[in-house]
Amino acid sequence: MFESLKALWKKENPPPQDYDEQARQLAGEIARLEKELQGTPDNGEIQKALMLTYNRALSVYAKSKTHRQDIDSLFIRIDELRNIIRRNI
Repeated sequence: MFESLKALWKKENPPPQDYDEQARQLAGEIARLEKELQGTPDNGEIQKALMLTYNRALSVYAKSKTHRQDIDSLFIRIDELRNIIRRNI
């Protein structure tokens, strides 16, 4: 009886390569959004998209062996984006 309950709560862990691939995709998306934001720093839609992407990247980078060392720089970039948003408000 308890085996069926355990199966409901058991999480499927994707292989580490999946996190590495997701991290690469997120890094590309971040680079694209940061480039767009440089061109128009007051664009609120790009700011929102970039903040959401940064937050998604934090959890993926933490699980990725190849991007784990980039977490600190990601936090710094999040702080910089928050400062840009505050200046625009």
